[in-house]
Amino acid sequence: MKNIHNTTPVHSGFALPFVLAQANQVPRNSHRKLAGFAKVLAGGRVVGLNRGKPFADRMLADGVADFFKSPSSKETSIQQIILESVATNLEAGVKLLDRQEFALAKMGGRLSEMALYLNQARSGVEQHQSAQEKFEETRSYLRSLAKETFDHTAIFSNGPAKPITVVVPANSRWEGLSIDRSNLKSPGLQAIDAGKVSPSAAGLLLDPETFRKAFDEWRLLCAGNRLQWHLVYQRWQGVVSTLKYFLGGRRWTPPPFPDDSDPGPIRRPHLDN
Repeated sequence: MKNIHNTTPVHSGFALPFVLAQANQVPRNSHRKLAGFAKVLAGGRVVGLNRGKPFADRMLADGVADFFKSPSSKETSIQQIILESVATNLEAGVKLLDRQEFALAKMGGRLSEMALYLNQARSGVEQHQSAQEKFEETRSYLRSLAKETFDHTAIFSNGPAKPITVVVPANSRWEGLSIDRSNLKSPGLQAIDAGKVSPSAAGLLLDPETFRKAFDEWRLLCAGNRLQWHLVYQRWQGVVSTLKYFLGGRRWTPPPFPDDSDPGPIRRPHLDN
């Protein structure tokens, strides 16, 4: 993880990192503007939101809007193009969350190793140096996991960040599903990123309570990932099923696209935007 603590403790053996880390926690009622650029899943890729393009091009895939100009000359129907584009974008969203879940699983394993090194360091003075070295090596790998990407886009954030949006047809309108990047800026994880297991090393001396807090935060990230995965996966299954029925002869009418002269936010039921 990114090192966000640059302070040097007054006493190298002072074991109170959890309390210090809590001071950096973002208040729940904070209304700060989310960091980062608005990104969407379009054409099966994570791309920046280009409000200068027509809705169909910026939210589904480049070129979709062209099918509305001369639909009679196209071998593929507009409905099929729309359904295939939405399905492709949702599939990319599932893959992004799969990547995030895999990285979180590896993070959990590294946290367990680091907790083991804390126990080794607390077992005796002769274990301090070797436990600290192993701890730092594992922490370096943990930091590299925090930089994992999908399609050149970070899957984790260091604080509240804008989600990645994918649009889906919902009855008579278009809605957006928001895919959040797991926020690693939490008290327990921050303390471990700045901590140590040997009293003679630099940094905050860690304790078991800090690791318990970090594991609780990690479990919340895993649970959030699974909830998002099921949401996106179920919508993907529904769109694929609709496409199969449409290709089999059933009729399907897409919702009207929003007016391109007003490229504002679309409705996202579980997130104000």
